[in-house]
Amino acid sequence: MNFLYDFHIHSALSPCADNDMSPANIVATASAVGLEIIAISDHNAIKNVDNAMKYGELLGVTVVPAIEVQTNEDIHVLCLFRTLTDLENFYKEIDFSDIPNRPDIFGEQLIFDEEDEVIGYEPTMLINSANISETDLYDIANKHNGIAIPAHIDRDSYGLLAVLGGIPDEYKVVEISSDGAVQDFINHTKGKRVITDSDAHTLGDIGKKRSLIDLPECSANALIDFLQGKI
Repeated sequence: MNFLYDFHIHSALSPCADNDMSPANIVATASAVGLEIIAISDHNAIKNVDNAMKYGELLGVTVVPAIEVQTNEDIHVLCLFRTLTDLENFYKEIDFSDIPNRPDIFGEQLIFDEEDEVIGYEPTMLINSANISETDLYDIANKHNGIAIPAHIDRDSYGLLAVLGGIPDEYKVVEISSDGAVQDFINHTKGKRVITDSDAHTLGDIGKKRSLIDLPECSANALIDFLQGKI
């Protein structure tokens, strides 16, 4: 069965996202544009994932536990997981920066409660790199039943291809942004699955690329199995 997806959406916890990118607004917008399976993948943070998953259950949108990690090579890696517990255990193993945020310069980093009200602000600067290599990140994601996917390899900024000059063989999946052209990267994606996401930072960007994925069911388990080549 084919499902409309977008696995790279930033909530207002990411400093570069609009403040109206709350869990409820994101899921409601995804539903309105016909998306069936999505992920909130904030920069180096996961505090809005739980509530997004709850709104997904209410509105019939599958929300996959996720995060976008910036490695110490300044590479962005999208990490998707089967369960919230898997994501949380993965997150605990990563050494993230503790430098304080400057919201006046970099933007606020909003945390929402179950009523979709702002209950706090992430105090550390989420745009800093974590103290982990892309190789180690890949291994830890696998350890916690997830998958690491090089994000937006078509971009010069924070793209694995631009930084390393190639895609290591262990990666089974790569992401190309909605602005990129898959055919331009055929030589780098042979034998790999390719996903195309919006990297949305505004409500208007959610689902702007009408991408379909063929899964036996609309679930995080089915997605990870598919991306890992098990089905």
